[in-house]
Amino acid sequence: MEEHKPVERELTEEERQKYDRAGFIGHQVQKRLLASNILIINMTGSNTELAKNLILAGANITIVDNQVINDRDTDTNFLFTKQLLGEKRGKIAQEELKMINPLVKIDWLEQLPSEDDHVIWYQYNGLVTSTTDFDEMIKYDNFSRKNNIPYYNLVCCGYYGFMYVGLGQKFTYEREKKIILQIVFGKKLEDQDRYREFEEVIAHSVPLEETLNYNYKPQGMIINIIYYCILMMKKAQEIPELKAYDPYQPNDELLDRFTQIGKEIFRNANGKDATEEQVATFRNFARLYGVDYCPVYSVIGSVASQELIISTSRINEPALNWFCYDSEQCYGQVEVIQDIKSFQIRDLPERKQLIPKE
Repeated sequence: MEEHKPVERELTEEERQKYDRAGFIGHQVQKRLLASNILIINMTGSNTELAKNLILAGANITIVDNQVINDRDTDTNFLFTKQLLGEKRGKIAQEELKMINPLVKIDWLEQLPSEDDHVIWYQYNGLVTSTTDFDEMIKYDNFSRKNNIPYYNLVCCGYYGFMYVGLGQKFTYEREKKIILQIVFGKKLEDQDRYREFEEVIAHSVPLEETLNYNYKPQGMIINIIYYCILMMKKAQEIPELKAYDPYQPNDELLDRFTQIGKEIFRNANGKDATEEQVATFRNFARLYGVDYCPVYSVIGSVASQELIISTSRINEPALNWFCYDSEQCYGQVEVIQDIKSFQIRDLPERKQLIPKE
């Protein structure tokens, strides 16, 4: 399946004035954003934050949402007020976001396009969902791989949040090569011209299911404990009474069972018991999973929008697999659960640029 790369287009004068930061993110990036279209399924708090950031950067979006605004939406989404209860969520989101940036195209669909209509799907440069249901995640991930379109899933769980990133079966991007400077007696050698050099990378994402390895061990760094929470949630969804757990109606017995799953996964992966602090994190995560907490979804939505800008523009290295965030520690980390040595790399000598001597 061919890759979904946006075709660059020139900026109009009005767009130049609107996006005067193009000099900061790069004109090539800006041109590709203006030609992009990101499909966002359901306007949850995190997805709305993502959508707002994307349209401010000049990207076009398509909203898929047939739900009506309810009390939970008004509590967890900055676009919706009590006066809008019962209104179509996607329609209101389209109207409100359009006022934020009238220059971009914002479409609203009540249903997903047919999975067999490859012509329609080819116009989208990214697919975004927000679900805690791993069966849904896997369904969308398989679809994104089949159509070779990047897939992002954003989830907030009270004080914690995570983002899954799948780049499809094949994803090509460019990045600047690392330059090794020779230093002698504390001084850089300046007797030869130095260049910025670039390379092309062909990445292959592993399927979502392969990243959910219950015995995953960190490779060279301390693993973010939130990653084990993801595995705990996945395992809990295989047990009917835990899958049906409602975080808005806490149940200590079910929370104990959730927490025990996390402790077992941690012990199997690390050969030792989790600390009291880590066990408390497992319990807090289970207690609040599926609950949008505004400060957290702001972070997750912002990180996701930055990553979508990177993956859409195909310039610089995008994140891969999982981003896990703990607002109590104010700390986030990307967990790459695959061997990236298999990526194919070739030099781009035509992009070589001379660096002026200091």
